[in-house]
Amino acid sequence: MRTFVVIYLFFIGMCGSIAQSVTVSKKMPLKSDLAYDLLGQIGDHILLYRDRGNHKYNVEVFDKEMAFVKDRYIKFEKKKVDVYGIVARDSSFNMMYSYKEDGEIIYMIRKYTGDMILQDSTELFRLSKSFKKKRYLLETSENKKFSILFHFEDDMTMEFYLIRHDSLDILHKKVLEVKDLNLRERFKKVVLTDRSEILILLEKKNSRYSKSENHLGLFILDRGAGYRYTRINNYERVVSDLDMAFDNANRRVCVLGLWHDKHKDSAKGYFYLNKPFITLEEEEEMMFQNFVPDFLAEANNNELGKSQELKDFVLKQVTLRQDGGFIFFAESQREYTRRTSYQSTYGRGEGLLGWMDYFFEDVVAISVHPDGQEHWRRVLFKKQFSQDDAAIFSSYFLMKTPSRLKLVFNDEIKNNNTVSEYILDPLGRFNRNSLLSTDYQNLKIRFADAIQISSNEFLAPSEKNRKLSLVKITY
Repeated sequence: MRTFVVIYLFFIGMCGSIAQSVTVSKKMPLKSDLAYDLLGQIGDHILLYRDRGNHKYNVEVFDKEMAFVKDRYIKFEKKKVDVYGIVARDSSFNMMYSYKEDGEIIYMIRKYTGDMILQDSTELFRLSKSFKKKRYLLETSENKKFSILFHFEDDMTMEFYLIRHDSLDILHKKVLEVKDLNLRERFKKVVLTDRSEILILLEKKNSRYSKSENHLGLFILDRGAGYRYTRINNYERVVSDLDMAFDNANRRVCVLGLWHDKHKDSAKGYFYLNKPFITLEEEEEMMFQNFVPDFLAEANNNELGKSQELKDFVLKQVTLRQDGGFIFFAESQREYTRRTSYQSTYGRGEGLLGWMDYFFEDVVAISVHPDGQEHWRRVLFKKQFSQDDAAIFSSYFLMKTPSRLKLVFNDEIKNNNTVSEYILDPLGRFNRNSLLSTDYQNLKIRFADAIQISSNEFLAPSEKNRKLSLVKITY
């Protein structure tokens, strides 16, 4: 563990200085790990879950100062166990897993404290092993009270198990079956609300050749029988990217995307549906907004009138405002292969990673009022270039507080670089600061995988020379 402090001047009429501390954990080798997951702060400890491969799992425990406390391997009922997901709560975490026994697949849930004491273990459900193994996906509500395990039974059927985390039980099982519609192919996103409603967003039609039929579909499953359905018309446009969020405080649903009249890899503007959940009707209309010329010129580093669209921008996230409005962020992402036909045949071989250039560049941010009026729009410039690393050190982390948004990112993707941040206030005013330097710190931080653990702290993994460490930044 080591800690260092960075001090910089603040902005926009605020005097004085702001300091933040950067605390780094011990280094842990990543020899055979298949995956790891930051569980964050649980009680008085910070936890790191590791899948060591060959059905071996353990949790590394640190104190709040990132000093190592202990390492605990998890013992299960059987040697071969598949872990489906972990939900971290304030003072405990729940682990969902399955194993095979006597011709059945048994699905379980466990509850651990922050210092790795097993408090409870319960069977959720079991299935006959004669059926094809089901690959369940996990979605959790914002308040961490509920989760759903879901999968596609077939192309037209989705199956959901609703889990309540305080009692470790299944509230109910629901099945969505829609004839003449390929749910698996059209599925875009599922959201679980804090009251356990399930929202399923589908892209029903999206082609430049059938624009008159293009539309979205929204299924809503609550604790009652059946479902509600809303058709969302998109005025003969092509969707280039799409997302959905639910505002649990104001009980509003927000469907948002980028659009073009022809191409899916470019955007001429954005569209949205943002209204109270209870007022959704069987048919809704999207609101559409064009990107204005001066904004396009700035985003494309071009002269006014020369740029007609945003190209290669990906919708990254939707942040919900306290007043019922929203802010969305889109990032410029491009990748190019350096592999030639000769290299494919005689070089590293097909199917292997490598020979890829990644460009993760500018971010656009747009804020919209609850009534649909655009509040402000900004272009946040950055340039990240890397090769053959799957871009794991690129992009950014968004830290949220009631009065500020902070985008934290690596200035350059190299061994020694500067970490910077953009700080935005509610009016869209922003400043760019240098947060810290990794020179001689032996850090290479994956900000896209960071998690916020309090109103003024976040945690990020650092990988360098096949060794992992945890970095905690406190403002």
